[in-house]
Amino acid sequence: MAFVGMLHPVAATIATEVEGAALTYNAGQVVGKAISATINWTRNDNPLYADDAIAEEDNGITGGSIELNTDDILEAARVYMLGLQQVTVGQSTEYEQTEQSAPYCGFGYIRVRRKNGATSYQANWFHKVIFGESTENAQTKGESIEWQTPTFTGRIMGVRNDESGVAKYRRIAVFDTLEAALTWLNGKAGIT
Repeated sequence: MAFVGMLHPVAATIATEVEGAALTYNAGQVVGKAISATINWTRNDNPLYADDAIAEEDNGITGGSIELNTDDILEAARVYMLGLQQVTVGQSTEYEQTEQSAPYCGFGYIRVRRKNGATSYQANWFHKVIFGESTENAQTKGESIEWQTPTFTGRIMGVRNDESGVAKYRRIAVFDTLEAALTWLNGKAGIT
């Protein structure tokens, strides 16, 4: 299988989180137009040595990080998922970064994949992520334009969202049509 695209990044702030129960989310929103997402999983690396060899190994996931690059992120999405404060001053709306932490969000996107000439759509939903803005660069326009697009980093956290007691990080669903994948993902994010 080969992945040939990415689209529709969405986020929804967590409304309730009770151990052993499904998380609930506030109404979500589209973050921007997707350029890329890089996921790095953090795993246990803890071999048990016995008789001078590795007898057991635990390589379970303990968390992860995500770098999300979009064409832009609207100010409303910055307020919603990054914790910026919106202030109205006279006739203008201004945004202020504060020491306040960003909210916990559910986050998802769709990957387009192709295998044996058939296209399918892999919808990804991360149950709990906290995002922050990455390094910000600004550059003047020279003889040719260098596109400057925002990248956000997030910490992926596990949730115990059912009675199994197992920490879960991401749910993946595969669909034959983009419409079905969008319906599933928008349902997770509470987007109507």
